[in-house]
Amino acid sequence: MAALAESLIETLSLEESADVPVLGTLVEQIVYLLNSGTFFSDIIIHQNSPIMLRQPRRLVAVSDTPVTLEEMEEFFAVIEPDWEDRIHDRAFDRAKDLHSARIRLNCFTFQARKRLGCVIRRFPTEPIPLRELGLRQNAQNLAKLHSGLVLIVGDTCQGKSTTIASMLDEINKTRSGHIITIEDPVETLIPQRKSIITQREVGFDGDVQSYYLGALDALRERPDVVLIGEIRDAETAQEALALAESGPLVFASLHARSTELGLQKLLRLLGNSDTQAQALSTSLRAVLCQALLPSMDGASYHLATECLTTSPDFARLIETRNISGLRPLLDRLDRDPASGSHAMNSDLRPLLKKKKISMEDACKVSTDRAGLIDEAM
Repeated sequence: MAALAESLIETLSLEESADVPVLGTLVEQIVYLLNSGTFFSDIIIHQNSPIMLRQPRRLVAVSDTPVTLEEMEEFFAVIEPDWEDRIHDRAFDRAKDLHSARIRLNCFTFQARKRLGCVIRRFPTEPIPLRELGLRQNAQNLAKLHSGLVLIVGDTCQGKSTTIASMLDEINKTRSGHIITIEDPVETLIPQRKSIITQREVGFDGDVQSYYLGALDALRERPDVVLIGEIRDAETAQEALALAESGPLVFASLHARSTELGLQKLLRLLGNSDTQAQALSTSLRAVLCQALLPSMDGASYHLATECLTTSPDFARLIETRNISGLRPLLDRLDRDPASGSHAMNSDLRPLLKKKKISMEDACKVSTDRAGLIDEAM
């Protein structure tokens, strides 16, 4: 308990914790938290420490009561009966329906296997309607495409999965076809509407061993739309491009901080060859880069995006691998409402004007910080 006494992490106030449980099993406490009015993005649980919540501007403990080894083991057994075997070599991920909530868990050991821990992220039980995400119309229109490659770019935990699930469900609502997702793990479950939905999980005991193999399989499964949950390696990048060239619409996410860095990373994974750059310039339909910014009061997040859609100039820059030319092009397209493209600052400016976000947070995600500051002064 000494470590707890020295902790500088604050605890929820009595008013904040009015509907937050401190009794019951760990599973019961988590279910209550997931259904409470308390806003958070993640639940972080360490053995011998209190349950903690990640909120937009702070990390906060739910109570002063530490979670015991026995509680952690009981909880892990609910999540994965063979958890001791799974956790032996490395952390493992699981997606789970927990009563009225759907969650993704990453379970791990730390301090030389002496303690157990997990991080829980909540997902919608069904995709959020696309019009409710806060995306501009030009970004929403990406769900109207029928072929080619659409990249969704952003840092980790920036809502990429939520956006993609909403786009896929919009397609699902408006046209018939076969939608295949390759995810690690399967996050938001997409109900069958007008389309057949095949959601395949990547992993040791999932449906397929890797994103690459899932994409390879998809070629033979007559898809109309394919989601590749993450492009992590050269094989997956090449297969994503091959899929897009073969006819279906392909959505793929990529961890990168900006449109330029995302395209640089993809070209590098493709081998930086003239042939692959030319193929990408032909198949790429759009890059959507997004970020979640904490509200001024710390009670929510605001979505800001940047969208670069295909054009002859865009294709030429990709074909010649002239990534440095993308920003001037995007700035020029941003001034043309009919272009279907906009820069990140165009989303940040109104949020700043309405005092919904801070300048400090806006500068962290802006691709033109000097311009953003100049306009605000």
